[in-house]
Amino acid sequence: MRIKSEKGITGIDITVSIILITLFVSLIATLMYTTNKNASTMERRTEATNYAITEIEKLKAQTFSDLQDTNETNDFTNIMEGTNPTGYAKKITITDYANLPGKTDAVSGLVKQVTVEIAYKDGDTTQTVELSTVITKND
Repeated sequence: MRIKSEKGITGIDITVSIILITLFVSLIATLMYTTNKNASTMERRTEATNYAITEIEKLKAQTFSDLQDTNETNDFTNIMEGTNPTGYAKKITITDYANLPGKTDAVSGLVKQVTVEIAYKDGDTTQTVELSTVITKND
């Protein structure tokens, strides 16, 4: 009786191994791409939030009488660092609290609502971050 030698690798073993390795590598590559894309998106949003906070702090540093009401139709302006554009744009809206819709009982000239919008491109879409605060007259 002759027993067949079972040494070595068959063709089906190699095929299954290659398929499993390919699936594993593609899964890891997809996870890495998604993680990097999400990290980039969060980094851009964080930077936009920092610009909005900086703009609000600049406005709070001004005197109340220097804060002039802006027209609702003001446009976005580019944020610059020195002479270089940052890729972010800002729109600042200052409204007397008494002029807001539904605030008929408010006294004019005591409180102003400041809204800062920061716009930036994220891939093919434009994203915005909006922060609001109120500034009161301290006389």
